[in-house]
Amino acid sequence: MTARVRSPKATIRDVAAHAGVGIATVSRALNDDPEIAPATRDRVLEACEALGFRRSSLARGLKVGATDNVGVAIMSRHAPVILNPYYAEVLGGIEEVLEDANKHLLLSSLKRRDDLLDLASEGRVDGLLVVGCDVAPEILARLRDVDLPVVLVDNAFDGIASVVVDHAGAGRQAARHLLEGGGTRFAFVTENLENPNFRARLEGFRSELLEAGASLESHAIAAGGDSWDGGAVAMRRVLAAMPAPPDAVFAANDPAAMSAAKALATHGLRVPDDVALVGVDDIHLAARHAPPLSTIRFDKRGLGATGARHLLDRLAGREVPRLSVIGTELVVRATSRGDRVAR
Repeated sequence: MTARVRSPKATIRDVAAHAGVGIATVSRALNDDPEIAPATRDRVLEACEALGFRRSSLARGLKVGATDNVGVAIMSRHAPVILNPYYAEVLGGIEEVLEDANKHLLLSSLKRRDDLLDLASEGRVDGLLVVGCDVAPEILARLRDVDLPVVLVDNAFDGIASVVVDHAGAGRQAARHLLEGGGTRFAFVTENLENPNFRARLEGFRSELLEAGASLESHAIAAGGDSWDGGAVAMRRVLAAMPAPPDAVFAANDPAAMSAAKALATHGLRVPDDVALVGVDDIHLAARHAPPLSTIRFDKRGLGATGARHLLDRLAGREVPRLSVIGTELVVRATSRGDRVAR
């Protein structure tokens, strides 16, 4: 007889490890997939019994979409996502589409990347939207094998339907604008350089400068950490490293740009008279900033809505594009000498 372990919080991951199979196999076994070998199904059921893992009736209804629940997982290791204006707009687009389809939105803000596999495999949702790029490739590879419709929003991975922003294009637009405004000494500031979307913005910015015969020196690139003053920390590092202050700064997002502006002011540098400044995202505060912030805008609500529509199509058995790209546009305001920019 198998000894029962008192573990009321056992997850499908625990069952998979105990049975020596993958998470996807556990999900299929619990859904009575006829292709699962009887011996494998027995091992999974024995593991459930040993760990006290209850087979949810939701899991049995997963393949026919019986729950009407759609999971929305936001991957963020840092500040609560509800305080992030970027995520608020993306979620607004998702919510609108799901409401129109009479689906229930189950929002999860996940800090542990492995939690994503649990959410995808436990049978609580009919489909899953994964928002954000802070997901390890090995986790996405395993998510791809889970028997659940999944769509990535603002991230891309082979074999999973994805909706992304042209982040490199945003960087190129910023570079062209700052070049046209007369910039000669360029800098890039961000909260972190681990974020692949921020790196794409940096690479687009740098490549456009190089094509124009300008340069972005390594000491003119800095990250200040994931906090509200990360842009200011990065800006101070750039000012300390460059022989002369930059006259054109591209920030990876609007919060970093607004924070960097404070550091520039502390050093006696005026925006835009001494330094032109451009951010990305066009959050609501950008237009209210003093002076109003030039930025690269993209349709954040449309990003979320597109992902939600693709997931509904997948739930209905319809084909969806492997990759959908949301374009960007330059919004010229007071921080980048808009009156001098060539049209």
